[in-house]
Amino acid sequence: MSALLDVTQNRDAPVEQQARNKLTITQKRWLLSAHLLCMAAWLGGFFCSLALNSIALSTTDPHLLTASYVFADILDTIVIRGGAAGSLLTGILLAFLTQWGLVRFYWIIAKEIAAVLCVVADQIIIRWNHSAIALTATQGLGAVSNPPYLSIRILLLIGLLFRLMVLLAVIVISIFKPWGQRKRPGQSRAERLPNEA
Repeated sequence: MSALLDVTQNRDAPVEQQARNKLTITQKRWLLSAHLLCMAAWLGGFFCSLALNSIALSTTDPHLLTASYVFADILDTIVIRGGAAGSLLTGILLAFLTQWGLVRFYWIIAKEIAAVLCVVADQIIIRWNHSAIALTATQGLGAVSNPPYLSIRILLLIGLLFRLMVLLAVIVISIFKPWGQRKRPGQSRAERLPNEA
């Protein structure tokens, strides 16, 4: 009789979720360290690129004008792309291999969307930077009075500020984790994971 009672009680109990933690603590820490290093490279490369573009705005030397855009292009191509790709890859691995999941929490979805937006913005900024290099290499300081160069310069600044805002938003979202877990069909509030790291 007690066996029948146990069966009926267990029937109504929530089904245990499959363990999502597929990493040991040490593996998770290494992956998180790689994620943070890639994010630091991405953000650091961005600030260097912003500084170089600021130099291009204020210089009166035609060689420095072109060199600023060339060095910003090198940073965008190597450091920023590498940091972005590494951050995106390690972030996806962290989400997939831990309890967080790829689409389980709203804050993770927001970070994924923001990272994709930044990668797209990076590609657009690199194209604008190539145009600035071409114009300043052929026209020198004469490009400063050229309307296409002036519009590219304004677009570069807008793109860089957009990228800064999105990257800073990703950092704030990572720290505060402001939104909760998405509700799955048939899931009660008690079954949700706590929203803290």
